[in-house]
Formats: sequence, C-alpha cells, structure tokens
Amino acid sequence: MISYKQRIFIILKTQKLIILILILFFLAACNITKNLPENRTILNKNSIEIKNSNIKFEKDKIWSLIQQKPNKNFFGIIPFKIWVYNIGSKGKETKFKKWLKNKIGEEPIYLDNVLTISSVKQIKQYLNNIGYFNSEVNENITLNKKKANVNYSIFLAKPYKIRNIKYSISDKKVKFFTLSDNANTLLHKNDIYSAYTLEKEREQIATFLKNQGYYYFNSEYIYYEIDSAFNNNELDITIAIKNCKTPTPDKDDKYTEQDHKQYHINNIFINPNYNPLSNNKFPFDTLVKTIPSLSKSNPDVNYYFLYHDKLNIKPQTIIQSIYIHPDQLYIFNKEQQTYKRLAALRMFKYANIQFNTIHNNSGNENLLNCYIKLSRSKVQSYSIEAEGTNSGGDLGVGGNLVYQNKNIFRGAEIFRLKLKGAMEVQKTSDLEEDNNSSGFLFFNTIETGVEASLYFPKFLIPISQTQFPKFYKPKTTINTGINYQKRPKYTRYITNFTFSYDWSKSEYETHIFTPFDMNSVKVSLSKEFDSIIQNSSDLRLKDQYTNHLIAALKYSYIFNNQDINKQKNFFYFRGNFETSGNLFNAINSFIKAPTNADNKYTVLNIKYAQYVKVDFDFRYYNIIDKDNTLVFHALFGIGIPYGNSDVLPFEKGFYAGGANDMRGWKIRSLGPGAFQGTYLDFDKMGDLKMEANLEYRFLMYKFLKGAFFVDAGNVWLLNENISYPNGSFKINTFLNQFAIDAGIGFRFDFGFFLFRIDGAIPLRNPALAVDHRWVINTIKFNDIVWNFGIGYPF
Repeated sequence: MISYKQRIFIILKTQKLIILILILFFLAACNITKNLPENRTILNKNSIEIKNSNIKFEKDKIWSLIQQKPNKNFFGIIPFKIWVYNIGSKGKETKFKKWLKNKIGEEPIYLDNVLTISSVKQIKQYLNNIGYFNSEVNENITLNKKKANVNYSIFLAKPYKIRNIKYSISDKKVKFFTLSDNANTLLHKNDIYSAYTLEKEREQIATFLKNQGYYYFNSEYIYYEIDSAFNNNELDITIAIKNCKTPTPDKDDKYTEQDHKQYHINNIFINPNYNPLSNNKFPFDTLVKTIPSLSKSNPDVNYYFLYHDKLNIKPQTIIQSIYIHPDQLYIFNKEQQTYKRLAALRMFKYANIQFNTIHNNSGNENLLNCYIKLSRSKVQSYSIEAEGTNSGGDLGVGGNLVYQNKNIFRGAEIFRLKLKGAMEVQKTSDLEEDNNSSGFLFFNTIETGVEASLYFPKFLIPISQTQFPKFYKPKTTINTGINYQKRPKYTRYITNFTFSYDWSKSEYETHIFTPFDMNSVKVSLSKEFDSIIQNSSDLRLKDQYTNHLIAALKYSYIFNNQDINKQKNFFYFRGNFETSGNLFNAINSFIKAPTNADNKYTVLNIKYAQYVKVDFDFRYYNIIDKDNTLVFHALFGIGIPYGNSDVLPFEKGFYAGGANDMRGWKIRSLGPGAFQGTYLDFDKMGDLKMEANLEYRFLMYKFLKGAFFVDAGNVWLLNENISYPNGSFKINTFLNQFAIDAGIGFRFDFGFFLFRIDGAIPLRNPALAVDHRWVINTIKFNDIVWNFGIGYPF
C-alpha cells in the first residue's frame, strides 16, 4: 500500500510535469513566425479606435465589416492551429500530416493590404448609412517580428438628424391606413438618420398594409425623398407610396395607374395528401366541412377538402390550425400563424399556402381562393436507441426500443411506446452493503420497464371546441408506465399515470395543468436491510423504502421571452404548484375509513402522501455578444407535509449537489443546513431550498466553449430531526449556512448535442464549524469535484 507521504510525492511530481508540458506547449506555439515565407506577415490583431470619446457608438457592426480576421487562438493567447499547421507542413507529406494540417490545423492568415483598404471603404459606407456622413477612417499597421497589428482609427463627423417627416400618398385609402399606424413608426424627429431604419420602416408599412387586405402590396411601392440641402446637419424625409401600374392594352410601354386593392377570402381548399413530386392530376373527391358560426348574424363557414381514395385525417384537426377564414379580409399575420400551427401538428413535413385571384360574374376581382397543400410525413416509425447512463454519478449502459405513430386516431395524435432496459454500477452506502448482492457481470443494478404516451393537439374535454384551439394552442398528454428496479438490497416496482393539459396564451407564456399524476412505489427489502430501516429514526428514510402512493395535482406557469432569431437579453421564469392526497383524505374522512398501525389512511393497503409544494425558477441571460453570455439563475422551493404525511416523500424532497446546481458537491451530498455528519451522505434531502448561480459563458475554440461559475445555496428541513442535527431552517442562522463553490466548465457543443464537464471547488462548507466554514486557504487540487452533464445546467 502506498503511504501518505508517497501519495503527496506523486501528486507534486504529476503537477510539476503538467506545468512543464504546458510551458513547452506555450513556447512551441508562440514560435509560429520562425518558418514564414519571405515578405509575408501574419495578421496578429485588429483593433478599432473611436477618436471622438464624447460620442457613444457601438462597435459590433464595424467589427463585422473588417474583411480580414486573424487566426483564432486557443484560450485567446495560444495560436494552436497555426502551430499544428506548421508541423503538418514540415518534411515529406504523409496522410497523417495532410490530415493534421487540413483537419486540425489552419493556414496562417497573412496581412493583405487590399483587404485592409476595402475594409476602410466598407466602414465609411456604413457610417454614411447611419448618418455620420464624411467621417474619417484610417488604417494604421504596426509590425513586430513578422506580426502585424491593424488599428482602424475613426473620427466621427457630426451626424445628420431628421428635421421633418412628410407623406406623399395618392391612394386615399392606403394613406388613411398608413397614417392610422403612425404611432408605431420607427422614424421620429431629431433621430439620427439611418438607411437601415428607413428599410425597416418600409417593411413595417408593407406588412401593416398586407394585414389590411392588400395581398399584392410589397415594399417596392414605397420610396423616400430626402432633402438634405441644409448647413446644420438636418434633413427632411418624405415617405411616398406609388399606385399600382397596369399595362395599357395595345399600347407598348404605356401604363395606367390604379389604387391598390383590398382582397377578401372566397373559398378555402385543403389537400391533406399533397405530393410535390407527382403531378396531382388524378381526380379528387371533395368533402365540405361546415363549421357553425358562433354568432347567429354570421353565416356558417365551409372548408373544401380535396382527397384521393380516402381522407386519412379528421377535417376538424386541420381546421383548428387554420386562421384564414372565408368572407374575411386577407390578413398576412393569419397566414403566418397558419403555417406555424400546421407545422406544430408534426404529421406534415411540408405546408404550402397559395392564393389565386378569381373572376366572378359581377366583374369583381377582389376575391382570393386559398389553396392549402399539405405533404404528409411518415406516420409510423421504429427506432433502437443505445445510451450511456449517469444517475448521480453512477455509470451504466442502457437501450430502448421505440415505436411511434403520428396519427393513431386520425386526429394528428401521437402515440409513443418505449421498451427500455439499463444496467448500472451503483455505489452502495453503509445501509446497503451486502457481500451477497447479486447482479450481472460487474453491474449491480438492473432496470427495465415500459412507457406509453399519447399526445392530442386539443383538450380532451366533453364540450365543443371551435375557437379555443386557434387562440390557445391546447394540448393533452397522457403518460403511463411501469418500471422494475433491482438493486443490491431491494427490488422496486414504480407505476405511474399522468394526465395533463398545456396551452399558450401568448408567444412567451405557457400553462401546464396536471389534474392527475399518480405514482405508486412498491418495495421489497432484504431481511438485513429491512432490519436496518426499521431501526432507523429517520422518517423520510423509512418512507423511501416503504410502499407508498402519490396522487398529485400540479400547475406550472412558464414565461420565456427568448427570440432565437435575435441576439438580445432575455429571461426565463417557471413557477410550480403541487399538492397531493387531498381527495383521498376527504373521502376517507367522510366514510370514516380505518387507519393502519401508524394511524394513517391507505388506498389498496398503500399509504398515500399528503403535502403542498411550491417552487420558483428564475434565469436572466445577458447576451454580451454572440460568443459571450452572462447568466444569473435563482431558485426557491418549499414543501410542507401535513395530514396523512409526516415528511415529504423522497421523490418530492429538495436536494443540492450534482451537475445542475451546487457543483462543488456530489449529488445529494450537501446539507441539510449545517448538518456535520456523514449519515446517508449521498441521499441528503430537505423541505426547503434556496440557490443562486452566476455563470459567464465564452467561446474558446469553435465547438469548445468555456464557463466560469459561482454557486451558492443549500437545503433545509422545516422540522427538527434527530438524525440531522442543525439541519432545520432558522431565520437567525440560515444565511450563515449557505454553501459556496466556484469553478470552470468545458462544453463540447456540436449543435445537436452538447456534452459538459464542470470542475468546481467548495469555497464555503456549512458542514464545518462556524469559524472554519471558509476553506479557500486549504484548497487542494484533489478537492475539485468533476460533474458530467448533457446540455447546459440552466
């Protein structure tokens, strides 16, 4: 056995070796100019300097206009890719060197004066476009040992501002609509002139008019007249809208001007089996689906379904996703909403909406027929999944066989059946230790089960739903399953059934209501383990390894104003409310049902849980730029057992530690409170949790991203527990019981998959004596806790 001194010696030797390797790597990587060709200079750095220090100005756009960027460096300082490229370029070319040079390395980017001058021109043009006409832009190149630093020096001219805004619109009706939306204009007096704002204003006016029925209107009809004949850097803008021009019969190059036309929807034709690869010229059957009007003063609405052979989907399913209505004005936004809702059905891989002008007997051409063509995706699918598992640090392997049907009841319902199995090597605690534990190979835990789910694109309720689906995007989800787990000291059967609704009132808000969430756990213990459990004074531990039933009602509210198409700050909030056992308790109390030996009510001889639980999750994302983000996360949760329960069920308790919260501690190893023992150190739970996290995320190298983070938080018990002294929450002590850790993370982001490694060190440990909880001065390399995860922690 290696002695303590020998271990210390090995650790010191290893650390010195690592430091030496890093130094050699740094020196080798820095020597990249040694074998440069003659008269070639590596572009080392670009910089931008705004000479007018009194003018606030954003540089991000200017950075994008610089046409030549230097090679990216590892950790921002080590030119690793150039170094690898140089190694692959030396000597005789081999397949390995070619792969090293082209796949890992990167050819040095040499300074190109032509591109530098072109960048200066682009910057000047951009400054003109945003109102800083005739600004001065110069490039200054500094050379240092075949490395070039390029500084773009900018002296901003006085910007031009808008003095007056006028309109020139001959079409009186178009003018009326345009001026009616004037409150939302992007142009204002005294704003600095911007060609980009003018273009956005054109698009905004065009979209607004298309929402008033002007189907054929586009931004090309809008132009600007700008008068800048002033000596005080001001200008007048006239917004002009042209009329339509139609060719004059029998007269070449002659046109007749006409006012723009508003269009109404005539009929809507739906082809739910459209095949874009065929001519679709075979004869169609037509089904007319009539939707009763909500008002007696309005006529019923007809939709015409075109199909061949048979209609494989219920018409109502498609109609509830269509926002375009016959006999109403064409509205551009409703067309876009229809696209989104049809895509959400998930059984169509392609949707196309077309409008054709029709000619009727009255000569009125202001009518449009709408044609909705839907191309079906494959309805049934099978898949086999293999996966590596990591349950709280316990590694294993697993596999799933999955069957999916996207239209099982002809209403775009999705049925999913999963058969799963997994084996893990799990750590055993003192309570679980048994030399006679059995397993398969070196796996001591076996898990298998079946899960089934049904998704409906509507509410399953016994009332008519005509308009509600269009505005709230309702969904119903039913999940059920049974899971078998065999561990060294017990076997467990977990059965669940969940029935939930969710709907969205707006683009950012989601509501989830789960009236039924049933979870039944049946446990069979070995004799030795059962003896230990029965002699324990920890009620939660006894509850964890005893048959129990949870019948919960849940509600969640989610707000997320993230826009994936825009680089802007956003925040996420989720609030959850959950309660359980109230219905069973009311029935048992009413019928005066007998209680068990512990004076608790049961259902089918299984004790049910009764509690209320609330938690809040808040996240704020400060997008510094496309490569850097600062994230703040806060969480608060509390669960209160009552009635038929003395403690929260183990599954509903709060824990701290692990890959997604307090990363300086292993999963379920922190707390509760200032508890100093090691009793069940991997299953420490609490009734109350408070946590805050701050994480700075940055780009290191292409798919490799990094993060610095700080975590603070803990869990507490609401009542005193002799098994966890100092673990209960008290107003005058809880602040001093916050744990704090800090660390660095590495994220391998492949777009469709993100693998994460976080290393954290505890800075403040509430399990130590009050005067010794800050442990910064005693940190060692071996104190780092490594966490592995999929996706971001928050």
